[in-house]
Amino acid sequence: MERNPVNPPRVIPVRGDLALFPVVTQDAEEIYVQVDRNRQRLREWLPWLSDGYSLTEAKEFATRCQRDNADRVSLTTCIRLEGRICGAIGLHRIDRLHRNTSIGYWLAEEYQGRGIMTAACAALVTHAFHEYGLHRVEIRCATGNDRSRAIPLRLGFTEEGVLHEVEWLYDHWVDLRVFAMLERNWRAVDPAGIS
Repeated sequence: MERNPVNPPRVIPVRGDLALFPVVTQDAEEIYVQVDRNRQRLREWLPWLSDGYSLTEAKEFATRCQRDNADRVSLTTCIRLEGRICGAIGLHRIDRLHRNTSIGYWLAEEYQGRGIMTAACAALVTHAFHEYGLHRVEIRCATGNDRSRAIPLRLGFTEEGVLHEVEWLYDHWVDLRVFAMLERNWRAVDPAGIS
């Protein structure tokens, strides 16, 4: 996919001092510190956080995200509250032919329970439909991950079913619940009123 210099990734305002900043290479150290602080808790549900996850891997991740964001093949953002990274949220690989994607996210434990992720997710869904022209957005979360499951339910996503043993999580298979939102249905939702 060609770079789109006319519409480079931009900051997505969420509310007050909360915004989504496209990941750049310079974010690597701050991302690493938050992930490392939350390593044990995040490993419960995220398959990419190996025991050896290092600053080098965080730098490679941030560099890859910056390139993919510029190429508009995906969009990975840091969730910043009062300027500090408290988590990340992004559009996974974007399927241009079928105009769909899925969203992935994580939030540092100290920031949970404030409606941050629900608000960030609402802003990203709006951005996906308006700025990327997508038709469908999915959220997939492991069965048993009730915190993650609550977000698409709060936002009015439709639960479509369970994909059995579709993700390998270090030493076992995990089932994923699939939630979906279509662009025409999102227009009926008032994201500003969701917190």
